[in-house]
Amino acid sequence: MRIRVVGERPVDSINVNRSQQSRIVTVNAGLVSSVNGQTGGVTLTAELVGADPAGSAATAQTAAITAAATDATAKVDAHVAATDPHGDRAYADATFLPLAGGTLAGGLFADLGVRVLFAKTTSTTQHAGTFYQAGTSGAHVSALNVVSDNPQGSAMQLSGIEAALGTLKISHLNPGPDPNSDAGAAALSLDLKRNSKGGTAAQGIFVTATEGATTGNLIVLRNNGRDDFVVKGAGLVGVRMAIGEVPEAALEVKQGDTTTVGLVVTGEAATTSPIAQFKTSAGTATLEVGSSGAIVHRAVSFYTNSLQLGSTSSDFGGSAGSVISMKDATTAPSTNPTGGVIAYSQGGVFKVRNAAGSSSTRRGAP
Repeated sequence: MRIRVVGERPVDSINVNRSQQSRIVTVNAGLVSSVNGQTGGVTLTAELVGADPAGSAATAQTAAITAAATDATAKVDAHVAATDPHGDRAYADATFLPLAGGTLAGGLFADLGVRVLFAKTTSTTQHAGTFYQAGTSGAHVSALNVVSDNPQGSAMQLSGIEAALGTLKISHLNPGPDPNSDAGAAALSLDLKRNSKGGTAAQGIFVTATEGATTGNLIVLRNNGRDDFVVKGAGLVGVRMAIGEVPEAALEVKQGDTTTVGLVVTGEAATTSPIAQFKTSAGTATLEVGSSGAIVHRAVSFYTNSLQLGSTSSDFGGSAGSVISMKDATTAPSTNPTGGVIAYSQGGVFKVRNAAGSSSTRRGAP
């Protein structure tokens, strides 16, 4: 069934002829006289029919999004700035750290592809970080364990601008109860391991000055109120030196007390190598102490004072200067020398025996 509306003016009713079967109903409504009070040729606009003006919906949507973003940002900022942003939640206790810091019930674990931790403080009374192992048992359980898999970088790097302190300060405390309870401990322990590689060539301690030589000491081991071992910036080495004293040679050893020998060199059994040896700049050994303790001179020897043979105490009869004192031989020579002469004293008589077997004597004045 279709309804067709035609005409110029509206009518009050529609007449339908029921005596005839028809599918078309003609309605004489007439022309529209006005639209929202406007007559004549009216152009329909969004405002006339109550529709949204062009673009106003999009503008309203953009404004709503901006307002929502501003509100969300303000809420996030307020959350971040809050002293304890999760404190109002029952599950937050000991789970989240408040902005001002706090204590966690569990530990922290981070496995990231970026820097895991950065700690910085401008405090003049507090450390930037403290690691405190409060446990009193457990072998090799440390307060700080640093591990690195990078063979091209140091496992740990330190830098500082100290004026009168060490860049790394180590203080060892005796755990007690006795003065020697820590006899097996060390303030610094180095262990050069092979790491299943069959060996190692690592250096135990290496000191260098990459930006120019230092005028200070390279190494100082200070104890007993003196520099027991010191390596000066110029390379001079001193043993038992006074604090700040400069060694007089490349190596200077001071006896330090009346009961300690200044220098002891102990040889190895069944060796033929000299116990000590001195060489010229050309590498020629001119003075050495053989494996038996015999002294060998391969250069001219100069004596500006007396020479005592056969005794460790002088017996010069009151003389001074170039004097040779010779004690009696324990056993006089029984064979001839292969060359030259043998000089000795026997019964207070100076004797000389040559390669031919002849000898001469020289008695002292009566």
